[in-house]
Amino acid sequence: MENGETIELSRGLSLVHLMMMGMGMMIGAGVFVATGYAIGFAGPGGILVAFALNGLIAFFSAMSFAELASALPTAGGAYTYIDEAFKGLIGFVSGWMNWFALTVAGSLYAITFATYTVFLLEGTGWFNNLGIDSWLAIKVLALAIALVFIAINYIGVSETGNIENLITLGQMGTLAFIGLFSIYYIFVHPEKLAHFSDFVPNGWDKVLMAMGFTYVGFEGYEVIAHAGEEAVNPKETVPKAILYSVVAVTATYLLFAFAAIVGAEPGNVPVHEWFAELGPVGMGEAIKDLMPYGGLLITLAAIFSSTSALNATVYSSTRVLFAISRDGRLPGIFSRIHPVRRVPHYALFASSLIILTIAVAFPIEDVAASADIVFLLIFLLVNAAVIKIRNERGDELDYGFLMPYFPYIPLLAIFFQAILSLWVFNVSPTAWAITIAWVIIGLVVYRSYEGAKVEPFKFERETVFEEGRPSKYRIMVAVSNRKNAGVLTRYAETIAERVGGELLIVSVVTVPEQTPLEEARRFADEAIGVVREAKAHTSGKVGVEGIIYYSHSVYRGIMSAVRDKKVDLLVLGWEGRSRWSRYVLGSNLDRIVKNAPCNVIVVKPGDTEERGRIESILFPTRGGRHAKMSAELVSLLASAHNARVTVLTAKSGENERKLRERLKPVVEKIPGAELKVVDGEPVSAILAECGKHDLVVMGATREPLFKRLVFGEVPEKVARKCRRTVLLVKINRGIRARINRLVGRRVE
Repeated sequence: MENGETIELSRGLSLVHLMMMGMGMMIGAGVFVATGYAIGFAGPGGILVAFALNGLIAFFSAMSFAELASALPTAGGAYTYIDEAFKGLIGFVSGWMNWFALTVAGSLYAITFATYTVFLLEGTGWFNNLGIDSWLAIKVLALAIALVFIAINYIGVSETGNIENLITLGQMGTLAFIGLFSIYYIFVHPEKLAHFSDFVPNGWDKVLMAMGFTYVGFEGYEVIAHAGEEAVNPKETVPKAILYSVVAVTATYLLFAFAAIVGAEPGNVPVHEWFAELGPVGMGEAIKDLMPYGGLLITLAAIFSSTSALNATVYSSTRVLFAISRDGRLPGIFSRIHPVRRVPHYALFASSLIILTIAVAFPIEDVAASADIVFLLIFLLVNAAVIKIRNERGDELDYGFLMPYFPYIPLLAIFFQAILSLWVFNVSPTAWAITIAWVIIGLVVYRSYEGAKVEPFKFERETVFEEGRPSKYRIMVAVSNRKNAGVLTRYAETIAERVGGELLIVSVVTVPEQTPLEEARRFADEAIGVVREAKAHTSGKVGVEGIIYYSHSVYRGIMSAVRDKKVDLLVLGWEGRSRWSRYVLGSNLDRIVKNAPCNVIVVKPGDTEERGRIESILFPTRGGRHAKMSAELVSLLASAHNARVTVLTAKSGENERKLRERLKPVVEKIPGAELKVVDGEPVSAILAECGKHDLVVMGATREPLFKRLVFGEVPEKVARKCRRTVLLVKINRGIRARINRLVGRRVE
């Protein structure tokens, strides 16, 4: 509670959203860069075995993450789980390593983007004529793309969810298509199966090397656990999303690796030696040989995958560093949030510095191997944590998922992850040197701050006071500024009073994706002030509750509030214009009106509020189901203000007698209403009549749904131009809304 206002975290991430997050993070660089190297020393059969076994080990670890996420659905992820189990030094080192792992992965994704971009450009004459060294071009492009996403994270872009989902679907679809094409291809060219004749040419120990070196391609699902506080029904959706994403990505990797091997044209050279010679672009060359436009297809998939994963690792690494600092284990400067951008800007700067340094200073194989080692060690600790937490606190926690065959599955995962991390030494001794150096630096830092720890920050959990609340018709009004808060609340309260309902006043505080959701509390003062301003305009005749939602977007916050509170009617405000021409009412308003699972009223305040009275209401309509339900609202408002009502319709060439007959059921719903039929074009006719009334109420029309239409062309044009206050009414046509009419008792 915040002085009477309930504080809640928005839960807007569904199972599909969570899976997109995990798969988008997993398919970043491992499959495009590390696979070519791995085939070089493990062979064509060895890479398939490596991917299958890595998928199994990742699935074991995923079950540990799923169990912990179901019991502790917080935003900290691996760092929180390990710290919860071991505390002290091990907890700090896990966070320290997790931060480093994410920054190293960010460097790898930046280099992947640059490598495949140069691979694409090298096929053009103009690039070759420039005479630029490929190595230099890769480093410059890696720096450039990293700086772009660092800037994006600093600006604080939040509304990227749909774009990220499309990118993830695109890259998954592309890889799956290539894999499925290879199955068709092998029926046409069965001789290509000869590439598997030398199944494991360099021995089975090289398969272990390949497993360790490509394991980075199987990390990423842990970001799903980070979203535990924002997931819908997290105890069920988070575990499912973690496990499903691992299975889907493993199957995709196996298909893709098979496609690369059968598509390769090595000539007289053994397949594994051909891949070893090509290194990071081996996969690209193989797919280019496999199918028409294969080179372009795989390059675009690599570019989109690496940029999507780069963006995710920049903000994830920023979050982890922020969390360690907030817990008092690193200087407090890293937990500061920019007052305008609302991002942890110092944490972002520190993470960015490491990403840029590693991208420039080290070869790609060392960067990939470093990421592999650190992630393997972190996952090892998570598997140890799940055993310790289940044994010590299993009776205290409410698990939504319990892994089978406990503790054998996490023990097997610990064993294999320890083996694989050690085996990566054979690929890159430099990577182990970097990892050890980083751990030593962490120990020094821990010793320096050991006596300066503060109590970890505890943010407010959901505190919803619903004891003994009657099952009434629930009306929610969303407010964002003081200017129209009172207007919206008065209309919402009038309806609530007339139907014996209750009023919820909600305001959403947003922070960018990079900033942990609970940190929105630092910026809640304005929202609390707006809610109090709205509550001050109520008469006290109905029950009123103020709610502040913390969210990464206004849309997700309001939709989460509507779902959580089982709202029947949502009241929104509109200033009468949109910042962007592609939106009718505004980006958030358009989406909410279209997708809200309840009835919606959009209020566009006009000079009616200055006049201070409502004596006459204009209700333009052409009839239909929306009109009948909207008429109930008009009747209610007319009764509340003792106002007369004019039902207006334009003939537009239609027979007047038939028109009056069709509108008779609508008029009968409004006692004392006058039906007025006029000639002319509807918008002009309605606007000519608006000035004679104090309030205009219009329902959504049944015209074709073009992209720009929300309520319909006529209502939106009238609302934009009319100087009086206009109420636009949209009736939800879903099953629940058919039971819960706009006016009437709530039916559960």
